[in-house]
Amino acid sequence: MNHCQSCYMPLKEAKDHGTNTDGGQNADYCVHCYAKGKFTYESTLEQAVENNIPWWRDGCANDDEARAKIMEVFPTLKRWAKV
Repeated sequence: MNHCQSCYMPLKEAKDHGTNTDGGQNADYCVHCYAKGKFTYESTLEQAVENNIPWWRDGCANDDEARAKIMEVFPTLKRWAKV
């Protein structure tokens, strides 16, 4: 399964994918992170981590544990690897 290269959301169906400038499906990014060939929000890696904690809390004891899990993944994603 592919995952968004910005937030790691699973890209299970076509509706999950963001769009390119021509309206076509983008293979790397989800609908929440990418639309019409641009990121839907500007962010630093640190801001992205903090903003994604609510979606990573499941199975975590607290926000610090969720943050640690995110930091294992996000720096390896295309959007953040070059930061």
